[in-house]
Amino acid sequence: MKQKIILAFSGGSDSTFLLDVIFRFTSRICHAVFFQTPFVSAQTLESVYKFLEGRGINYTILPVDLLSKPDITANQAERCYHCKRYLFETLFKHFDYPAESFRFMEGTNFSEVLNERRPGLVALEELGVESPLRLSGMMEEDIEALRQEHTIARGIDDIGCLATRIPYGTLITKEVIKKIDDAENFLRRRGFHQVRARYFGETVEIEVNQNDLMRLTRQPLRGVYLRYLRDLGFSRVFLNLNGYQKGALEKKIRKK
Repeated sequence: MKQKIILAFSGGSDSTFLLDVIFRFTSRICHAVFFQTPFVSAQTLESVYKFLEGRGINYTILPVDLLSKPDITANQAERCYHCKRYLFETLFKHFDYPAESFRFMEGTNFSEVLNERRPGLVALEELGVESPLRLSGMMEEDIEALRQEHTIARGIDDIGCLATRIPYGTLITKEVIKKIDDAENFLRRRGFHQVRARYFGETVEIEVNQNDLMRLTRQPLRGVYLRYLRDLGFSRVFLNLNGYQKGALEKKIRKK
């Protein structure tokens, strides 16, 4: 019996690359699964749905209530470990069909292991989830080269997990996640493609791409956005002049 691949599909660049490679260059039967959680922007969910439907890919949108797990909402440094474990345990239960055989995969690449703190990867290894890009030693530049050579799809969006905007030790709630999502979507609707709203209680720190910094500081957008953030409950607003920084909170943990 040929094993069916169940691919945890986030819509990011790596899982999109892996999904496209499996469908275009192998004879494997692959089923994509997107975790619909409170940490996912509605924009990401819509984009993933359109992408999968448009390509005729078999998929499941799997709701998972991460806010029901105290180990996750407490938001300690090992949050990603508890989150990944709960997500994939839910996935295993969903595909608990004794008559079928599955291989569970996800899209972490080797660069992420070298350059980022990844507690979630420990959970994946414990559960036996395969990471083909990581295990084959593929770096980000290798993936990009193959993507260009074979015209492979890029990521659907770069929003990612909204919980990564919240400092460790700060409780994660539905209300906090909504504030972050609203603060970022305001700018995305106005053409800012890389946005992070880092949450610090009544303070928010905004990150955009370096080439978008000047546009955000000009009127009338600056004033309109400040009023909008105040309406969301932020009394202090900072603009990070370093621009967008991937994994900013994890980098602080690695330095300790």
